[in-house]
Amino acid sequence: MSAPRPPTEASARAQGHPGALPGRRYRPELHGLRGLAIAGVVLFHLFGAGRVSGGIDIFLAISGFLFTAMLLREADSTGRIDFLKYFARLARRILAPAALVIGTTTLLGLMILPMTRHSQLVTEARASLLYFENFELIRSQLSYEAAGPETSPFQHFWSLSVQGQFYLIWPAVALIAVWLSRRTRFSPASAMAGLIGLLMAGSFSFALYLQQHSQAEAYLLTQTRIWELGFGGILALLGARLVLPRPVRTAAGWLGLALIISCGFLLDGAALFPGPWALWPLVGLALVMASAARAEDPSDGMPTAQGLLATGIFSRLGDIAYGLYLWHWPLVIFVLELRGDAELSAGDAVFVLGASLLLGWLTYRLLEQPLARRRPTDSAGRSRSKGLVPVALAAGSLVIGGLATTAYVQLTTARDTDGLAMAGVDRQLYPGADIFSANDLGANDPRTNDLGANDLGANDGARDVAIYPELGGISQRVPEYAGRDDCHQPTGNEPGTGEVLVCEDSAEPADPTQTIMLAGGSHAGHWHNAWIMLAERHHWEVLVSTKGGCVFRANDPDQPSLCDDWNDAFPEMLKERSVDLVVTPGTAIPREPGTEQIHDGAQVRWEQITGTGTNLLLLRGTPRQEENVPDCLAQGDDALECAPDYAKFAESNPLTEIDLPDDTYTLDLTDHFCPAQQCSAVIGNVLVYRDSHHLTNEYVETMVPHLERNLRESMPQLFGTQAS
Repeated sequence: MSAPRPPTEASARAQGHPGALPGRRYRPELHGLRGLAIAGVVLFHLFGAGRVSGGIDIFLAISGFLFTAMLLREADSTGRIDFLKYFARLARRILAPAALVIGTTTLLGLMILPMTRHSQLVTEARASLLYFENFELIRSQLSYEAAGPETSPFQHFWSLSVQGQFYLIWPAVALIAVWLSRRTRFSPASAMAGLIGLLMAGSFSFALYLQQHSQAEAYLLTQTRIWELGFGGILALLGARLVLPRPVRTAAGWLGLALIISCGFLLDGAALFPGPWALWPLVGLALVMASAARAEDPSDGMPTAQGLLATGIFSRLGDIAYGLYLWHWPLVIFVLELRGDAELSAGDAVFVLGASLLLGWLTYRLLEQPLARRRPTDSAGRSRSKGLVPVALAAGSLVIGGLATTAYVQLTTARDTDGLAMAGVDRQLYPGADIFSANDLGANDPRTNDLGANDLGANDGARDVAIYPELGGISQRVPEYAGRDDCHQPTGNEPGTGEVLVCEDSAEPADPTQTIMLAGGSHAGHWHNAWIMLAERHHWEVLVSTKGGCVFRANDPDQPSLCDDWNDAFPEMLKERSVDLVVTPGTAIPREPGTEQIHDGAQVRWEQITGTGTNLLLLRGTPRQEENVPDCLAQGDDALECAPDYAKFAESNPLTEIDLPDDTYTLDLTDHFCPAQQCSAVIGNVLVYRDSHHLTNEYVETMVPHLERNLRESMPQLFGTQAS
């Protein structure tokens, strides 16, 4: 005998069946709650010093609530989902306002932001338009934090990207639930709840796991946020049964509202969400919804949280919530950029709030409302033809926008070609470090044009030439090894990144006379181009073994990291390979206020390296600037104003004042960055820094003669000779 077919929605509701699908009804308190949630996000961004309100978590849960019931009702009644109608609705309500803000923000960004940020701006515009901005932020190593002058104006699109990806996968979940219900005893609602429960369990577990390794990534990733969307979906499936007994409703509603409002004040959401503490605002949402009275219940006259949320002010906030969220963040970034400040003043914050409210209202009245009135109301044929227009416009916008932004990035980003960065460059116009003579580092060399006092970028003061390389796309011009994902370990605690990997020499000679390894963090790796030029000349092999942000130092028991694992494993790797020399920075110059120092425990790590029979070369650290150097130059400041502060160097090289392990050598090239104790962002018309502290490939290549001369003096054995 075949199993009885599960009851339909209509019969189940009529029989009070627990698997009944929730009916469609307007929830004014939910609309007001959405307005409150987004208002909280905006207010905390403007006045909360970077704290997280919990409003985004509520925003995602409400999306799950609204779309779960809608999709399941359609899938159960027809066995299918009208994707044309579905995507037309998304195009009208979601994509059209977003496309307007993305286009406007891009145009304003190209006018306001320095050219060094244009490529990333357009890259993120594309990512936002195509709803993968959260993944782009992870790729470009941006964290969700208080806005500063260098923060992306599209950063807030991470949550909209999570939402957009949810809209793509949730119809499949609804269809699978209906398919399962028709082959089992489960109702569609029960099957859907089961699927959502599995997704929530996986997502929540992954969020807990990833938070231990990379909180910034956990915050932005879709996989860690699905459980919050599913939370809203479960609330929708509970439907009419999600109502508390009358005696506790009022108190529960106010408690829920208190949880929502207090979240940003009491919790550090940026550090805690989307882990268990995200239940704080989500439970508040559930309490508010569960305390709503049934239509047939008499009112007891007590003021309720639902009544407050249904009032005009919250209803109006709900109307403009989407536009308010879209506009406020770019305004924050542009105001900061125009004012040159790191944070908003009270007056600026009030201005941004007022402008955001106005733009949100205009977007709602002039775009969202007119598009909403285009809902098809006629026969099936005309309904589909009307639905085809917004879908076609949306598809066209995505294709044209995606192609245009991709073309812009490709045409304006100056990436390195195969080979050396200075190949084919006129070295008379662009001498770089060659502007220094062999014996006199600039103080009296006529080629320096009063080096250290005037423009260090000028050559002979004879011709005014542009800086090389161009500032646009400079952040993309990294050493070759850094663009590989098979050997360079990135910054952070992502699982597996504590393993010591080695980037092999792509031009390894058949029988190298020396094997050199650049090791530690990126300040070892940014010398790569200079060493491969020397290697070609002297028949050396050059290897790279680095982990971003990781230097040779003692482990920190209070803050264990995968850098500790990498440091612990490094000597074992050396024992397995025949390396003649390890090259690494010996001192560090901080970006923040402070002076040059040697990291705690570094000497122990150095002894471990030389204990493997490998020689060690310690480079004096390169200077750091607090702001991005190319951005500073692009904004019109000169090479001296944009350069790091020489005062951060110790009065004498710290490496000369300590006992070093045997077979350890030191090299100090400070005079080639800061001649006459004056650092410069441009030397010999060549850009020195590609960001706030990493050397450009171009300038490193011009350093080769000076590097070789110093090596011959201190380590003649590298060249097959011995000191006399």
